[in-house]
Amino acid sequence: MDKDLQLSLANNAKEWLALSLSISSAEKEAFTKVHDGFFVTYGAVFMAHVYRLTFEHALQSMPEQERSRLLVTFREAMGRAIDEHYTSTPS
Repeated sequence: MDKDLQLSLANNAKEWLALSLSISSAEKEAFTKVHDGFFVTYGAVFMAHVYRLTFEHALQSMPEQERSRLLVTFREAMGRAIDEHYTSTPS
């Protein structure tokens, strides 16, 4: 991983942490209850659809530079998840 990508990922992590800290614990608890309720009631496929719609909506309202950074981060996370899946799944 090159230095620019490392710096970008570190900055994204800092921004997500700041956002997370700005949300009150009551809001987090309320979100968790709603999220977990939908997940239990409707399942993973439904929630994947919700996540995708949320992600697409967020991308539409972001400035180009932020959108590009988020997509790079998304591709990185997908790559890591795929690698982890194939290294933890027996052949």
